[in-house]
Amino acid sequence: MCQKIKYLSQTQNGMLIQCSHSENYQLSFKNLNFNLTTVELKSFIDFLNKIDADYWEKEYENSIFEKKIPIPTLQTNFIILIDRHELMELIDLLNFKEKKLYLSFKDIKYPMNPN
Repeated sequence: MCQKIKYLSQTQNGMLIQCSHSENYQLSFKNLNFNLTTVELKSFIDFLNKIDADYWEKEYENSIFEKKIPIPTLQTNFIILIDRHELMELIDLLNFKEKKLYLSFKDIKYPMNPN
């Protein structure tokens, strides 16, 4: 367990932290947890940025699953499925080097009631 943790980014559903000692990263998003090296994190960011959400939503438009965008894993019997909003949030979460100037409506944790 890392003793010195640096918080790099956080969204409503996840956070990205770095261990100052080992320089490895821990990405927590919804019920997923990834422990990544610098190379693995960069590769994951590149992969997410190349995903064509329109293609996957069209490809699986008749799927029984609500989430249509697959993220493959090395385990052949396990695929992570996400939706377009989760993809955008993950990309935003991993864009930790760029300072965010504004909050989005998704970042505000307040119940909204239409009048």
